[in-house]
Amino acid sequence: MVAPTVQAQAIPTYTELLAQQVSSRLAFGRMLLNWRRHNGWSQYTAFNWAEAIGEPKLVISYGNLSVIEQGKAGELRQRAFWQLWELNRRIASGDWGRFGDRELRQKLEAAIPLGDAECPVWGPLEFWVCYGGLRPVPERFAVSPAPVIGPRQAALLSNRWRQQLRSLIEAHQLDPATALAELMALAGEEHRKGFYAVLTGFRGYSPEELSTLWLHGDRYRPEQWLEQWHRSLAEHATTEPAAAA
Repeated sequence: MVAPTVQAQAIPTYTELLAQQVSSRLAFGRMLLNWRRHNGWSQYTAFNWAEAIGEPKLVISYGNLSVIEQGKAGELRQRAFWQLWELNRRIASGDWGRFGDRELRQKLEAAIPLGDAECPVWGPLEFWVCYGGLRPVPERFAVSPAPVIGPRQAALLSNRWRQQLRSLIEAHQLDPATALAELMALAGEEHRKGFYAVLTGFRGYSPEELSTLWLHGDRYRPEQWLEQWHRSLAEHATTEPAAAA
């Protein structure tokens, strides 16, 4: 009887290992970003808490956290994985210490720890192994929720889109009513009423509304609709001379 042939497993090349390393770090960064957003935290929340209890070095600084979330941190020191575990442990146990900021405490107490079915509360080892690509990102934190923004930022975005519309109307010498009608046709039916009210200055978007209009990164649907309309204006402008000829 001839023994079955065992096919040797292909050894990955250095380039393949580097490619896997980059994707693993990107996935790890997105996981931390998604975890933070699921908890309703900004980049400053954990650092503000650590400062409030007089231990700012207990967590990763918001500047370094931003670099990690973007997958651009390179080799992380052991300390970073212990800091993530310390935060995760305190979320799970409710060990927040004594401080007077009620709004901050409410944000902390509503948070959930990062973990998976096998290990509900990840420690430094789980974070380190995931960063190296040897443990998958928990499914719950694989999908990005909308960023957390406040009323001031929502007002700034609303005003920016309103000003963008006015600039385009003036640049192309358009009738405002016709311009609005064309733009509203690009928006989904369920969003048109709110979009119209914002662009005409009757009100601004609320943070809750914008969370339903979020696309990815710092992009929202109103921005997308305005860009689509702008492209149609540009295309129309280039075809007009040819049609006239």
